[in-house]
Amino acid sequence: MLVKPRSSFQIQKSVIFALILREARARFGTRRFGAAWALLEPMCHLLVVSLLYTFLRGRSLSGVEYPVFVLVGLAPFLLYRNTALQLMDSPRENRSLFAYKQIKPLDTFIGRVIVEACMSTTVYGVLVFGFAWFGFDMRITHPIEWLAIVTLGLVFAFSLGMLLALIAHALPSSKSVIRMMFFPLYFLSGVLVPAAYLPHGLLPYLLYNPFLNLLELIRAEVLPLYTPVEGVSLGYVAAWTVVLLFASLGTYRARRLHLVSSKNG
Repeated sequence: MLVKPRSSFQIQKSVIFALILREARARFGTRRFGAAWALLEPMCHLLVVSLLYTFLRGRSLSGVEYPVFVLVGLAPFLLYRNTALQLMDSPRENRSLFAYKQIKPLDTFIGRVIVEACMSTTVYGVLVFGFAWFGFDMRITHPIEWLAIVTLGLVFAFSLGMLLALIAHALPSSKSVIRMMFFPLYFLSGVLVPAAYLPHGLLPYLLYNPFLNLLELIRAEVLPLYTPVEGVSLGYVAAWTVVLLFASLGTYRARRLHLVSSKNG
């Protein structure tokens, strides 16, 4: 019986599917708390900031209940942050797999971003259902535009994560610095408050942050009464994404042999 030879694309598709199954099992099969934390993390964020804001300012913001406002921005920010950081750790955690010539570092990047996207989508769906159960209005004003912007942000996070992985592989000591950088981004990206509430003197400089632009654009497509601050641009985010994608793929091509070396990572 002759075995039909498979194309390179078919082999890569099978490899990525196997990596997705492996990644999902590593996240949830051996560590039950990992699955629980995926849901508990955004819930803890929502509970703490909602209680604080209700105590200090009131229950609504920009014509919408504050927990809904936070969830609409928090969910994509956590998706993008977790995607970038998970990709950064991918070469080290999957180094043993590179002994198989069919598996390339790029395959592990793709597998991780798919798992992260599926996990975040599931968590967001559970939270939306829970919010709707308690009477919150969780309708999306422009669902197609919202999905397009969220997807653009995911490509941006994928490009950023791959570049961070290459930097961390070359300079392992930079990982701690990179992780710490996301802490101020949490506050400077408008996760907790609208961009209009940020210091006006700093706002022109804060708008250089692609995450702030993404969250403003996402909220504008979900919340019917929300208006992004002047200067927010979809084209700016798209330009960042294209530049990062070319930079990360170009750097990956130059350093792919270092990634698979057992002496590195």
